[in-house]
Amino acid sequence: MSIRARLREFRALPRAQKLLLCEAVVLIVASKVLLAVAGLERAERYFGTVSQFLPCHRQSGSPESVRWAVLTAGSRLPGSYDCLDRALTGSTLLVANDLPHRLRFGVDTQSETFEAHAWIESNGAVLIGDVDDFGRFRTLTEREVRG
Repeated sequence: MSIRARLREFRALPRAQKLLLCEAVVLIVASKVLLAVAGLERAERYFGTVSQFLPCHRQSGSPESVRWAVLTAGSRLPGSYDCLDRALTGSTLLVANDLPHRLRFGVDTQSETFEAHAWIESNGAVLIGDVDDFGRFRTLTEREVRG
């Protein structure tokens, strides 16, 4: 898809979706940098503070709109954004919209090589970070996040 086509697509979005998508773009890029430079613990603390100042904090988004924004941002930007980038971005946006969720980190127990995964659950279902076989992952840590 050309840049012009993407711009037309963006301009056609309602204002609230544009804002949410812009926030997701900034956060997912920032997550890539912060995780590489500062590590998960510091990145989470920083994003927790940032979520209080996001414009969407004053709007009522839905878990599905956050999912759309994170997945769209991650798929349309250059570079690659892994499950941790998407989970950190999604959790930040969910907090900013006062939406409770669970942020989970797990490890593959069936693979010969080390594989970790991060995902978000909302309303009892995987919102961000869905994989084909969750049975192979053992949850190492889980954070219940109240919006």
